[in-house]
Amino acid sequence: MRKVLVLIIACMIITAPAYSWGWFKKKEAPVSDNVMENPGYKGTLPDLEKDYKVPKEKVVTPIYESDEDFTDPSTLKPTPRDNPAFVNIILKSDKSSSYLNDVNDMIGYVEKLIDSIENQESDQLFIAKARVFKLKVDHLKKVYDGKSESYYASYRQLQKTGAHTDAVATLRQEAVVYKKYLAYQTTGSVYNPANIALQLEYLLSELQDTLMILKDER
Repeated sequence: MRKVLVLIIACMIITAPAYSWGWFKKKEAPVSDNVMENPGYKGTLPDLEKDYKVPKEKVVTPIYESDEDFTDPSTLKPTPRDNPAFVNIILKSDKSSSYLNDVNDMIGYVEKLIDSIENQESDQLFIAKARVFKLKVDHLKKVYDGKSESYYASYRQLQKTGAHTDAVATLRQEAVVYKKYLAYQTTGSVYNPANIALQLEYLLSELQDTLMILKDER
């Protein structure tokens, strides 16, 4: 009887359906129907074609109107030569911009000396202005001596006029001190008012020539 029971159980195991073994297997996670539920990168992709696009031509409209029938030069505005920015940026010249600025600066000192002589200012005022002018001329020599600017007519004229001005200033300064002691000596004639006035006249003429050269240099 026991043998028969064992035989029956063996037959049941052999003939059991294959799916009955599924109970002994690990259940797998169900696959979602929405495969795009987590698509990944959601940003905007770069435009790879922008570097290859042909740029569009821009049309620029002039901010002024041309006048083909222009015949009156007097209507033109003068160029601002007294403005250092114009000299440094706009003016086209073979001279350095710094030198042109120095020339503009020297014009004022020359004009002050001319006014001093024409207005017959005192010895002290003339000597003070003459010394300042000579210091400015000496500064130019330190900056431009041996450079291309030292060959300009304005530079050479300033050096000449600076020496002449200093000599006349020294004459007037010595005259103030010595003329009362040399009044009765022949050597005192160099300090007499007539001679000093003549020397100032010569210097005035030279200063006026220098002023013209400086203005032409600009």
